[in-house]
Amino acid sequence: MRSYFLFIVYVLLIVSCTDKKRSVLTISGSIKNQPARMIYLEESNIATSQKVLKDSAKVDADGKFSIKTKTAAENIYNLRLDEDNYPFVSLINDASAITVHADFKNEKEFYTVTGSAASQGIKDFLTKSGTKVRTIYELNKIADSLKNSGADANAVLDAVEKRNKEVNELKTFTEQAVQDAKSPTLALFNLSTYQGMANDPNFHLNAFSNEQLVGLLNVLANKFPDRSEIASIRNSLEKQISKSGWVGKSAPEISLPDTEGNIIKLSSFRGKYVLVDFWASWCRPCRMENPNVVEAFNKYRNKNFTVLGVSLDLKKDAWQKAIVADNLNWTHISDLKQWSSEVVPLYGIEGIPFNVLIDPAGKVVAENLRGMQLEQKLSEVLQ
Repeated sequence: MRSYFLFIVYVLLIVSCTDKKRSVLTISGSIKNQPARMIYLEESNIATSQKVLKDSAKVDADGKFSIKTKTAAENIYNLRLDEDNYPFVSLINDASAITVHADFKNEKEFYTVTGSAASQGIKDFLTKSGTKVRTIYELNKIADSLKNSGADANAVLDAVEKRNKEVNELKTFTEQAVQDAKSPTLALFNLSTYQGMANDPNFHLNAFSNEQLVGLLNVLANKFPDRSEIASIRNSLEKQISKSGWVGKSAPEISLPDTEGNIIKLSSFRGKYVLVDFWASWCRPCRMENPNVVEAFNKYRNKNFTVLGVSLDLKKDAWQKAIVADNLNWTHISDLKQWSSEVVPLYGIEGIPFNVLIDPAGKVVAENLRGMQLEQKLSEVLQ
């Protein structure tokens, strides 16, 4: 998760790094089936996670509006109505005049945009990815329902595989949309939007790894050579990876008591692929991620794979209850010292859930696998 936020900061620093030649942007159009009488134009500042109000205008009795602002570099601009906290449309100023028509009762096509190819690109990406996300959500509900009802294992596996197919298709679609974008701002919007959803366990998506992000940024740097800041983003992320990454390194030894007080060593699992999963009963994101780990464990447990749960709990009772409640049927260890645990500085843990996947020789082959990333990586190494 930390790497995702760093990536977003890097992306939105583009706002302050690009050419400062200013021009006038005019956005006009109409609003139907909405009582709003004021419209606001905001510039999205990713570097500070804030939106800067640029201008406002009245919406007339016929729902028409026109609003202007001075712009510098190509950037994201949002339109919102009255006191709404969220925008109803996002645009890119790749043109000096953009027209937007929105109908709040039109479920099929909520709005149209003309005059801006990049803004149409935003609409196309959000529409197609949104459809996929809804499909994945429904398939995940079906899979969960089958699991909870004690359905046949093959039926559950079939539902999970259907969901996984949609998940992989969405990631492939996003990768292609990033590579095909003719606007660097659109490419980065698509990438950061998907990555934001994928890093939320509620979406059950497969986030791009740090290495994959670097690869995509490299494609964009070559495609838009005049935008040197993209290469700077890539280089900064590469430095972050080399500074904090465990991949390729030997996993430090862990020796802690299990729930019965017996000392368990990480090295005792040598010869197997081991997911060392750092979590805690009080950590809500951890508990939300646990079903993904359970699913992976059940699928690959007979293929030379296991999980070692390392808890940052403080109370033994809460730790043990969470193990039972979440069906975590693997070895668990903890010194019950929460953030004072010896594993925190040993593995440089800044937040949980966090994990490392260790190969039979004790080398780390992946880290921080979330959602579908875990299943995908295991399918690669356990063929």
